[in-house]
Amino acid sequence: MSLLRKGASELRDYQLAAASEALKGGTLLVMPTALGKTFVAALVAAHLLATSPKKILFLTPTKPLAMQQAKRMRELLVVPQESVLVVTGEISPAKRAAQYASARIVCGTPQSVENDVLTRRLSLSEFSLIIFDEAHRAVGSYSYSFLGRQARESGALVLALTASPSSKPEKIREICGNLGIERIEIKTESDEDVRGYAQKIKLDWEFVELPPELLGLRDILREQLSECLQSLKKDGYLESADLRRINKRILLSLRPLLAKDIPKSYGSLSTLAKAMNFMHAIDLLESQGIAALYEFLTGLKQREEKTKAVLAILADHRYAKLVARTQTLKEGGFEHPKMRRMREIVGSAVHAGKSVIVFAHFRDSVSEIERQLNAEGLRVAQLVGRSGDGGMSQKEQHALLEKFRAKGFDVLVATSVAEEGLDIPSVDLVVFYEPVPSEIRLIQRRGRTGRAHAGSVIILVTKGTKDEAFLWISRAREKKMRETLQGLRGELSRKKQKGLEEFS
Repeated sequence: MSLLRKGASELRDYQLAAASEALKGGTLLVMPTALGKTFVAALVAAHLLATSPKKILFLTPTKPLAMQQAKRMRELLVVPQESVLVVTGEISPAKRAAQYASARIVCGTPQSVENDVLTRRLSLSEFSLIIFDEAHRAVGSYSYSFLGRQARESGALVLALTASPSSKPEKIREICGNLGIERIEIKTESDEDVRGYAQKIKLDWEFVELPPELLGLRDILREQLSECLQSLKKDGYLESADLRRINKRILLSLRPLLAKDIPKSYGSLSTLAKAMNFMHAIDLLESQGIAALYEFLTGLKQREEKTKAVLAILADHRYAKLVARTQTLKEGGFEHPKMRRMREIVGSAVHAGKSVIVFAHFRDSVSEIERQLNAEGLRVAQLVGRSGDGGMSQKEQHALLEKFRAKGFDVLVATSVAEEGLDIPSVDLVVFYEPVPSEIRLIQRRGRTGRAHAGSVIILVTKGTKDEAFLWISRAREKKMRETLQGLRGELSRKKQKGLEEFS
């Protein structure tokens, strides 16, 4: 461990134990944010750099993360600063080839490295260790899957890092299979050897009720959705038209079935599209509020190219009623009770000198939250990803986050782009404007606080809506994830032991 820079970071027993295990074979390290996954990777890298002439490859999903990890490696390891290089798609292939030749540690994005392996500008046999950051991405056709298989063939040691792989055994098995994982190391805040280092995160839920004005609008939308479901059931594509039993996933699963039944299913395809629109409108109403619903409804009429489904919605007399009511409520300043509670929570935190991230699913909601908080006299900025209609480039995102880090503003309002892949400063409070059903996203968002000091998370939930269902789903999945990991850890251990016994 002589290459570990003295005083760069506190060496903890659980990190040393995890690094020792990782040196024995391909390892999936599951550890919450702030407990030091990167430091464990540095410990393993330090040992291999001191004992092998080969290089280290540190893969991350995005350029900002690659730059962040390169910075950490320079801080943690006694190696020439210029020998730690960042390789991304923005660098020409020829220049990347030169960088590989001179580097001791390469931090790069998987797509660029995959391309260089395929074109034989690079061989993974040059590396003694390949680190896969955010390893839960190693599924399907993502570049991690290809590079994991190549790593196994090259004989390189694999260390996969994640705070949240999945609650699904089949997905964790796929990750382990793709990356050649032989052992799973799990550390949680409640472990005895970790407890003294983990910062406390207080998690609270704030429940609000849908007011009568929104309930009345929802009744109209549910009536229209019910008619669509009844039609699909009549045509033989749904077994039940019960609103309580039908969700977006079920409706999406009908598309390939209907596509196979063309031309008979033309009418049903249009009905399905109408149903999806009504379901989305209900989601907006329940979780986001009047402004979001109004933008969606009026946006249907403003579309240049209107499908048969959209034309049918516009021709329905209830469409005009919905638009008129939402417009009246919007102009009257009516808002979802979550918006009011969000302002109170964030305002109180900022006035107490705390930094805050507010997560919201929809871009329109992000903009509205920013507008509302700015109107309260708070210093607010929004962080969104790149999309077809604009958004922010990685350079713009980086500049914004540096300003946030320098206390240039107090509140960051963000979409899912801030969950992973960016170097987000730790904050005192994380607010979920709506719950998420994914245990991975729950853990990633929660990990934005409680790093250097204790933090808080508040999740806003509308009672009796999908919000409430998502809250309990994500919590149940997180619990299941831990149970699944423990089970698979034991399974891999038994498999390894059996192999050793057969060999002896």
